[in-house]
Amino acid sequence: MSLEKWHKLGSDLMELLRLETYPVAVKLLRPGEEFPERTRRPLKVLGVKINLCQAFTMTRRYGWTVGVLKDECACNFARFIFGWATLENEEDLVDFLMEAGFFKSKEAAANGAKFTLENCRLKPGECIGIVTSPLTWTRVEPDVVLIYGNPTQAFILVHGHLYHVGGAIEIKYTGRHASCGHGVIQTYLSQRFNVVLPDEGDKMFAATEDYEVIVAVPPKMLAEILEGIRELYEKRVMRYPTPFYMRFQPEFPEPFKKFGSKLKDVE
Repeated sequence: MSLEKWHKLGSDLMELLRLETYPVAVKLLRPGEEFPERTRRPLKVLGVKINLCQAFTMTRRYGWTVGVLKDECACNFARFIFGWATLENEEDLVDFLMEAGFFKSKEAAANGAKFTLENCRLKPGECIGIVTSPLTWTRVEPDVVLIYGNPTQAFILVHGHLYHVGGAIEIKYTGRHASCGHGVIQTYLSQRFNVVLPDEGDKMFAATEDYEVIVAVPPKMLAEILEGIRELYEKRVMRYPTPFYMRFQPEFPEPFKKFGSKLKDVE
């Protein structure tokens, strides 16, 4: 698909859902690939390393195309799940999850580690960095599209997806590594529509609002989802913003009724 078609899909998303921020095109940079022109690199532009969730925010709020390599990523856990660093002993992951306070027991931590390793981790060497770009003028062809919106916008995206396939979406979510691990990696590996609740890191470091939800979409699904939303709108099943029901006569408190009894219509 040409970049212009991605731009059109991004603009259509913004218009249909009246999104506050740009949908984020995320590309996994493979060995031998380079960043597109005018990519902002955190160390060069800002003089600091950043978390990947910060790159998502810079893209969706500033409209920047951002490129991050392993030595520009401040988050050690993101470095691990993106395959930019490894552990000699995977028991160290269980120990970390315990020390960080996520679990009560080592058994629970081991189950948590197992899910992350199986569902939210890339193989070392598979990806050397990421590029994030606003879908409405993306400079890269995305591997995942992240759409940040409120719960109403999220459920309309769910309906747009299910309009064609039926059934229900299934969410597997840990409350950790939300936007990067679940939003990007899990969606990329599973190639399934995904709804992700932002975690503490997204809120603390990436200024994600309390009302925001992340919908992560394999790019191949996007055109069909938008078609589903348009047809739902045309059938008046739903719209955004949601139209309030106004066809009723309001009821007033007693003083207003008493005042009305004293009024005389003007002839």
